[in-house]
Amino acid sequence: MTSRLTLAGFTEEYLVGIKELDEQHRTFFTLLDKIGKAVPDLYRPLTDDEADAIIDVLGELRDYALLHFRTEEGYMQEIGYPGLARQKQEHNRFITDVIRMEGELMNGTVMPAITIRNFMHDWYRDHILTLDKPFGQTYQKIKG
Repeated sequence: MTSRLTLAGFTEEYLVGIKELDEQHRTFFTLLDKIGKAVPDLYRPLTDDEADAIIDVLGELRDYALLHFRTEEGYMQEIGYPGLARQKQEHNRFITDVIRMEGELMNGTVMPAITIRNFMHDWYRDHILTLDKPFGQTYQKIKG
């Protein structure tokens, strides 16, 4: 028996009110589901083939996050958002953590996919709710 875990996914709670960013956030959650599709059991250590598949997914998520972060930071620069430096710091920390996980998997570190999936999901959820939503509100007040 395999145990698959389905995320709640993108909900209206995550809307920041900027169409392009909302679409990118939605896409990230869709990409995140690839972790659950890459392995039959998220709770046991990854086989070598599964680790390779997860490394590929992490690379895709990292590349997409870089694109999204550039877009998001561009919106922040547009209005002179005072929280931009903190956003950049958090974005850089996320990318560093993803690269670290990729390296650990490439070096044979044993971990279950749920560890990676939970990190990605929880970071993105918390980031949207605590940093992106307040930015979206500020952006809407300025740009209407």
